[in-house]
Amino acid sequence: MKASNGKPEGESPSPAAGGGDDEKPSPPAPSVGFGELFRFADGLDCILMAIGTAGAIVHGCSLPVFLRFFADLVDSFGSNSDDPDTMVRQVVKYAFYFLVVGAAIWASSWAEISCWMWTGERQTTKMRIKYLEAALNQDVRYFDTEVRTSDVVYAINADAVIVQDAISEKLGNFIHYMATFVSGFLVGFTAVWQLALVTLAVAPLIAVIGGIHTATLAKLSSKSQNALSQASNIAEQALAQIRTVQSFVGECRVLQAYSLSLKLAQRIGYRTGLAKGIGLGATYFTVFCCYALLLWYGGHLVRHHHTNGGLAIATMFSVMIGGLALGQSAPSMTAFAKARVAAAKIYRTIDHKPSIERNSEAGTELNAVTGHVEFKNVEFAYPSRPDVLILRNFSLSVAAGKTLALVGSSGSGKSTVVSLIERFYDPTSGQVLLDGHDIKTLKLRWLRQQIGLVSQEPTLFATTIKENLLLGREHASQVEIEEAARVANAHSFIIKLPDGYDSQLSVLLCGGYTL
Repeated sequence: MKASNGKPEGESPSPAAGGGDDEKPSPPAPSVGFGELFRFADGLDCILMAIGTAGAIVHGCSLPVFLRFFADLVDSFGSNSDDPDTMVRQVVKYAFYFLVVGAAIWASSWAEISCWMWTGERQTTKMRIKYLEAALNQDVRYFDTEVRTSDVVYAINADAVIVQDAISEKLGNFIHYMATFVSGFLVGFTAVWQLALVTLAVAPLIAVIGGIHTATLAKLSSKSQNALSQASNIAEQALAQIRTVQSFVGECRVLQAYSLSLKLAQRIGYRTGLAKGIGLGATYFTVFCCYALLLWYGGHLVRHHHTNGGLAIATMFSVMIGGLALGQSAPSMTAFAKARVAAAKIYRTIDHKPSIERNSEAGTELNAVTGHVEFKNVEFAYPSRPDVLILRNFSLSVAAGKTLALVGSSGSGKSTVVSLIERFYDPTSGQVLLDGHDIKTLKLRWLRQQIGLVSQEPTLFATTIKENLLLGREHASQVEIEEAARVANAHSFIIKLPDGYDSQLSVLLCGGYTL
């Protein structure tokens, strides 16, 4: 049996086509639990995460601890001003402490960054491999109704990066900033609790202004990206359909549309610059006003002998740094929320079980195949349009070695017949038989190895001619490859190429050849 399998002639609309009037936007993907982000972590990853967490905690606590030592150092200058030898001993002691803190920062920061980045790379690599494996194992029905091809590519390129960013650098930063927040307040309240309370009162003001600044920039950045994306789409479509653009003399219209999109992005860029300047200036103005208030109150406490100058400065800066660290952890929490949504989309495909299992070992392998194909009272509707029957009570018998032509209008089901033989879909009712055996009872991988199909629009992969031909039979010899090319009337053309069967198809296509 020979058939020409072109695109489904209207009978199998897919969500990937887009632009349909009846197409409904897919509902937002649910998020997974935070622990599910580490689904692909193994024993080594757990060790790396433990070391990275310890490093982030030590790194985060180092600055407040340094300020506590710094307070004692400043106080020693005043209390030992009349005894230079004692003051020198105190300075040497605290200099040694600073060296210890510096060494701890070096080791802990290395452990934090390297371990979290390492484990993030390992886990997302396994996630990508598992995701692509699951996507390749899905049946065609899943791509018709559940996911588009572009969604799979986007998940590998973008969603996996979002998850990786969250479970590596962002998580390490979050633990680091939370350690700074806790240790900063501990140092502040154990040193001068009165000044710590005043600092705690003014810190939210800085956080609010910083939050408004960040939210404004995020909104403007989103608008700018949308404008640039629209401009990129115009350029991409024009270049992909350059023959059509040139045939209708549409170059000026494309350039005008592209320029209008860029002008919108340019105006948003002006607003972004203005917002950055005002926001940064307001933030620093508020910070220095708060410093002025805290220095005045700290001087009041020192003047009334409630504390000394070193402790006052250490308290002020420790609590301020702790409050700012809490604000700096907000972007990490946003990254976690995005990663949970991105992971949900990836895990949905990984966990989905196809209705037609490609790798199933169940089924029969016939000892010999004669090629008698028969359809018995087959009814079929595509999953994307279950209310529209493509085949109704369809019966067909093709004897082995015979040639059959299926003729009909677009949408009559010609390509559908071939798809059912390949078992891309199962009929709603009825049977498809091969040599008297229902193809549902045959081993799927074996069945597809018995089928040779030349489509109306063949697809070539960007690799060598030989590797493209080997897609039909993985372990074919060079003699069999050349024989297949002779049958396709391509051998004489291929051997004239400089690299013969090892020629790269991407080069051939760019050079204007047709194979």
